[in-house]
Formats: sequence, C-alpha cells, structure tokens
Amino acid sequence: MTPEETAQGTWDQPSTGSTETLHVVYIDWHIHPFRAERWFEIWEAGSARAMAFGAKGWSLTRNVEDPLHFRQASVWSDREDFERYWYSDEIATLREEAINYFNKPVLPVWHTLVAGE
Repeated sequence: MTPEETAQGTWDQPSTGSTETLHVVYIDWHIHPFRAERWFEIWEAGSARAMAFGAKGWSLTRNVEDPLHFRQASVWSDREDFERYWYSDEIATLREEAINYFNKPVLPVWHTLVAGE
C-alpha cells in the first residue's frame, strides 16, 4: 500500500451484483485550535484499526475550509463489528489519549450505502 493510500484510507468494494447491505458510519471530529496535528498523530492509527475489526474500508478526511474539522468514515457489513471496534480497549485507550484535543461529544452517525464504486 502506498503512503497516499495509507493516509486516505481504504475502500474494499463488494463484488458486482452483491446483495450485501453495507453500512457507513461517519464520525465528525472538531479539534481544539493548535491541536490538530497532535490529534492526527494519535488518531490516524485508531482509524486504520477499524480494518482489524471487520470494516470493509475506512477514511479520515480534513475539511479544507475548516482545518479543525476532521471526518472519519468506515464501511461495515455488521454494525456489531463497529461496536466491537469503538468500545475495544485499544480504541478506548486512544480516545483517552486524545481526549484533550477534541470537542465532546463524538457521536457516530449511520448511513446505508445505496450507490458507489
């Protein structure tokens, strides 16, 4: 995987004709001023760990007009896999490490993937 792919996340697509329902979860992170780089250093690894818990893909994007706003997205076949990821000791530890860098609360928002490549 190239550094660009690592930084942008991954999206494994189901095969053509698949009837699998995919769920996309978005988490908006609003970072405190002067803390964005440190938060990113901590949280990029946490975002990538979603794949180890069954995510089909993940991404972490930064708003161009508001550089303190990041959006984490991940695609799941089963919402329970996301719950295992989000409440795992590993991710809870990373959230605790980064707690002084972002506004609370952080609320996952679910979507169903209806079209895409």
